[in-house]
Amino acid sequence: MPASAPVPEPALGRLAHRLAALRHQRGLTYEELAEASGLSRRGVIALERGERAGEMRSWYLVAKALGVRFDEFVSVLDD
Repeated sequence: MPASAPVPEPALGRLAHRLAALRHQRGLTYEELAEASGLSRRGVIALERGERAGEMRSWYLVAKALGVRFDEFVSVLDD
C-alpha cells in the first residue's frame, strides 16, 4: 500500500493552495515558475504541495515570479 502524502499544517496548506491557484491562473508550468523564480522545479513542487515550509526567501521569489506583492501573497496566513 503506497504511503499517503503528508498533511500540511493548516497555514502552510493555505499558502501552498494560494501558490497553486496563482500558478494555474497564470498558465505556468512548474518548470516555467522554477526558471522565473530561480528555484528548482522540485522546490516549487514541494512548496505547492505543502511538503516543506521553505524559507521566507523562497516564498518571496515565488511571489515575485508570479507578479504578486509578497504581503498580498502571504495574506492567506491571516485567515
